[in-house]
Amino acid sequence: MIRYIFSGVLMILASPLVNAWPLVFVALAPALTGFWHDSGSSANPVQPRRFWRVLLGGYLVGLCYAASHFYWLVEFKPLWLLPVLAGFALMPAMLGLAVWVAVGAGLRGFWLLLWTALSWTAIEVLGSDLWLGLPSYALGYYLWQVPLLLQTADVAGVFGISFVIMVVNVLAAQCWQARGAGSASWWLLTACLSALVLGYGIWRQAAVVSAAEAVPGVPVRALHTAVTIEEKHDEAATRRMFDNFNRVTREAADASGAAALTVWPETSLPLWLRSTEYRDIMQGLSQAAADTGTPVLVGAYSMTLTASGAPQLLNAAFLVPVSGYIAEEYHKVLLVPGAEHNPLERWLPERLREWWPSRMAPGNSSGPLDAGALQLGVFICWEAFFPQHVRALTHAGAELLVNMSNDEAAFGPLQRAYSIPMPHLVLRAIENRRFVVRSANVGSSLFISPTGKVVVASEPDTTGIVQALVTPLQEQTWFTLHGFRLARAAFMLWLVWGVWLVWRLARRPVARQ
Repeated sequence: MIRYIFSGVLMILASPLVNAWPLVFVALAPALTGFWHDSGSSANPVQPRRFWRVLLGGYLVGLCYAASHFYWLVEFKPLWLLPVLAGFALMPAMLGLAVWVAVGAGLRGFWLLLWTALSWTAIEVLGSDLWLGLPSYALGYYLWQVPLLLQTADVAGVFGISFVIMVVNVLAAQCWQARGAGSASWWLLTACLSALVLGYGIWRQAAVVSAAEAVPGVPVRALHTAVTIEEKHDEAATRRMFDNFNRVTREAADASGAAALTVWPETSLPLWLRSTEYRDIMQGLSQAAADTGTPVLVGAYSMTLTASGAPQLLNAAFLVPVSGYIAEEYHKVLLVPGAEHNPLERWLPERLREWWPSRMAPGNSSGPLDAGALQLGVFICWEAFFPQHVRALTHAGAELLVNMSNDEAAFGPLQRAYSIPMPHLVLRAIENRRFVVRSANVGSSLFISPTGKVVVASEPDTTGIVQALVTPLQEQTWFTLHGFRLARAAFMLWLVWGVWLVWRLARRPVARQ
């Protein structure tokens, strides 16, 4: 089991938690050699096939993989930690099972290596927002600090990057197993894919930068705040927060002039904004937008009625124009399970739904908000983890992607966790070739260019304004137009291939147990 433990440790070190990203190219190699060996791929005819060892070894790697991503649940939702770890830990275990089936079916050489790399990618696709509605987690995110290696995401998405990473891992595993040697054909495939990724990255980065420079940029500002949950639950504190944010917004305008947009964080005003009780705050926001000559995008609550006529909150973003009525809102579509809504609500009987009610209703917003100089694709908090959702906003005409977040509510005192959204935001920018602006409470407010470069970022747990020039690009990338079409095709290929391997395995005599 040493190989599996070693892989688990490497996965933790390579993850965004530690950020030793070069290790991702070899992190799974020890586990792969274990899968091949324990599945009986050796030429030794008496080598046993250890099914449970493969499964448990993969699950051990998976626990390390999942823990490096979901440790923050200790602070946010402790009761969800074990089920989430148990679920996501199945991914490497499923890889081990796929290898075991392939080896048992007689797959060897180049085709076993290709099956191994394709299997991991297909498992990532399966456990994503493509079919199961899960947040996207993939090895490709580990490279978020090296945008040059991510540029193919505007065609194949993050799963294409994961496939290349797995190809290199397979090569490393083969060299390890063969003591430095390796299949010439696999070396050639690795070299060709690496050259393609680097060549495309260099060309595409230059092309996107040139396109952005050809269009005049417009100034955009993002507020960063440091507000505790306790303050958000106190009305007097909320009014003081508004006065403070209003002051900071006006000071930035006084120093730099009007901008195309100022963004405030998610629920920066934790109240039902259209309530007559808060008419003075609505008027104050409108006055601030008018005085600064800058539309303001504000996070607050909206309200809707359930089927029974009961009022229910919506997590919303309100676009406050320079003049006129506050007419445009975005309502968060993908709510956080267990925190904002009950994910089992539709299946529970009415009595249990009353015991565990949803705090909020999901929105149905699908298009951009019109800020005049910019069409805004707004997504709130963990919607950043869903590539399909952000892609749909861009496809609908968004020129600037805007993420609003209340990081303190999710991560609390876990300072290391505040960087968790970064890989996803970088990929969303590259996939759709849009500037991304993020306004966060306690976490960093920042700007990311369409090439994935972090242009400017605030220090966490501070209050102020960050500003950058953004270019309202309108290009529709392959990914924006077609989404994970290539990933879906790869998954279907893997599925058909897998059915054939299972059929072959079932027809083979049991020679070794």
